[in-house]
Amino acid sequence: MSFTARFGNALAAVVLSLCITGTARSQEDPVNLLNNYIHYSLVANVELASANGQKLLDSGITNAELATLIDDGKVETERFERAIARSQLVPELEGVAAEIANRAELGRRDLARDQKRIEEAIKMLTGVQRAKLLGRQRLVSAGEYAVPSLLKEISDGRDQQVKIACQDVMIQIGRQAVYPLCVALPGLTGGTQRVVCDMLGQIKIPSAAPYLKEVSEDQNADQPARDAAARAFTAIGGGAGSVSKLYADLARDYFDAYESMVAFPAEPTNNVWTYSSITGLSPTPVPTEIFTEVLAVKTSSRAIALDAANIPAISLFVASNLKRENDLPEGAADPVYGESKYTPDFYATVFGTQTCLDVLGMAVDKRDTPLVRDAIGALAKTTGGANLFARSGGRNPLLEALSYPDRRVQYDAALTLARALPQEKYSGDQAIVPILASAVRMGNQSLALLVADDAESRAASASELEKLGFRVVAQGGNVTEAQPDINRAVGVDLVVVRMNDFNDALQVIESLRAIPKTTAAPTLVLAAAVDAAKLNEQYRDDPRISAGRITSNPEEFTASVDFIMNRAAGGRITEAEAEEYAIRSLSALRDVAISRSPAYTIRDAESALIDAIDHRSGGTRLLVADILALIDNDDAQRKLFDAALNAADDEQIELLRRVSDSVRIFGDRAEDRHVASILELVEKSSGATAEAAATVHGALNLPASDAVKLLPQ
Repeated sequence: MSFTARFGNALAAVVLSLCITGTARSQEDPVNLLNNYIHYSLVANVELASANGQKLLDSGITNAELATLIDDGKVETERFERAIARSQLVPELEGVAAEIANRAELGRRDLARDQKRIEEAIKMLTGVQRAKLLGRQRLVSAGEYAVPSLLKEISDGRDQQVKIACQDVMIQIGRQAVYPLCVALPGLTGGTQRVVCDMLGQIKIPSAAPYLKEVSEDQNADQPARDAAARAFTAIGGGAGSVSKLYADLARDYFDAYESMVAFPAEPTNNVWTYSSITGLSPTPVPTEIFTEVLAVKTSSRAIALDAANIPAISLFVASNLKRENDLPEGAADPVYGESKYTPDFYATVFGTQTCLDVLGMAVDKRDTPLVRDAIGALAKTTGGANLFARSGGRNPLLEALSYPDRRVQYDAALTLARALPQEKYSGDQAIVPILASAVRMGNQSLALLVADDAESRAASASELEKLGFRVVAQGGNVTEAQPDINRAVGVDLVVVRMNDFNDALQVIESLRAIPKTTAAPTLVLAAAVDAAKLNEQYRDDPRISAGRITSNPEEFTASVDFIMNRAAGGRITEAEAEEYAIRSLSALRDVAISRSPAYTIRDAESALIDAIDHRSGGTRLLVADILALIDNDDAQRKLFDAALNAADDEQIELLRRVSDSVRIFGDRAEDRHVASILELVEKSSGATAEAAATVHGALNLPASDAVKLLPQ
């Protein structure tokens, strides 16, 4: 073969190789990968759709680049959305589809909020018609992130046409513009302050009311700004009352966590805004879980600064601050109040019993178990017989807490009321001693309610719950079937709902919320994967409800139970925690017995104590004996005799001393068998045991002849 021929063949091979490589590379191009994913999803080729989708995700494309491909016409938006919707119904494609859709959405968000693009969009507002529309569209998509630049242009800009266009865009942004504009409003001056008031009046969002009223009454503000603020206040329907009251009302709206108060409720963070005349508006991202609480603290603080006697504002400040600490996700930080000089518990106690009762009332109404426990904890430090029933709007939330559907809350409330040792009876006092007695008796036993739409599912779920240490106290195919057993139960620590139909699950959840014993109970809903996702979205603001997919994996079920118990109730009552409650309850019962408070009847605890002395040991058993020795009843004294006579060594000596106390206080309630056993013990024992038995013998006032034979010969 000639040189020319060999060279030609080599050149052809190189060209062919480059063509093949180029073709392969073009197939790996993100546009082609995305189009292939869409095509194969729509024709139901699961394998190729999955392969192309995963290659796209692994290609290194950024979220913003992916969003640009979709929104700038490189693929058909309608086909993309149909492909995502179909893929999410196919288990093999569900994960890839969810990630592509999520990354595209994140990319859109990142593009919209890019400050450089925002500045460019503002410049486009006075361009040709297409540029104007595109610029306005970008700014509205940016939402509150566009407000700082728009406000700066309105305040400092020199082009009147651009300033007017920025005002129009701000009004179009609407609700999301209100909060940052309100923050800036007091720091603005002159014409800018007037313009912002006018814009707020046109947007017509009521949360601007306190800010507008404050400006309208500000003697240092320009009169045109004050007049504009007054007009805007009227336009948004501002209510009656002082500026302090209006800030307190706004704080209450934030405390109630209305979703409309949050710019981006589905995102992990939201912005707390501050304003400086030098830097303008500046955002501080805080976890969305505590966003409304942070703003409730801010607005209630402002209300208190304006009127130190604003009692509702003080209560809202304390409640919001406690809730802010409770709702802060593990490992997250609060950049606004995280380094405060005083803790939320400090404020909960320093403002006194009345404030704590108000906080408790709000917490009970919200069925916010951690906040309820915080409020009761503060009350336990400040409440006594003299201020037990401080005014709280005609109600006593501490008494309401006795029937709250969480055993920890019931125990905490009963302990607080018992330790107050009131010197007169009150409505509901008959519940205190039985609740404390149940803390002694029940230990760390957890009670569960199970609602499942078929018997096989109920049996399977009941078995799993029992393996986790729960006792199923009520179950049924629906709430109506289970309700009689719910009514008889001491309480419900966990609800498990397992329904095959989404609407049935919704109905069960809403029915449970109407039953006092289950309204605050942690609720785990087991459903199909798609339904579980929908349920979690629907109840994302309710920490009491969590949905998981139906599974036969015990570890997954256990993890789901632990998650909702930890989030909604601080976890299950542990053995150590139950023992602590038992000891604290016994201590309170002893105080009740010693004080002989007319509000309480210690005999209401007798059966639980008689049972406890057989099952407790050590110091706890002696504490039980202390209380039995103070109960004026035959059964209590006789149980003490039985316990002492069956004990040994130091424990027997201590129990014999309690028997002697009971006999001295209430007289001889012993049976003949007890007397005979005491005589035998006196005769056969020695040392401290003999002395303790002799004390009982003497307290019984038995004939002296029984002891004569013990004289030395």
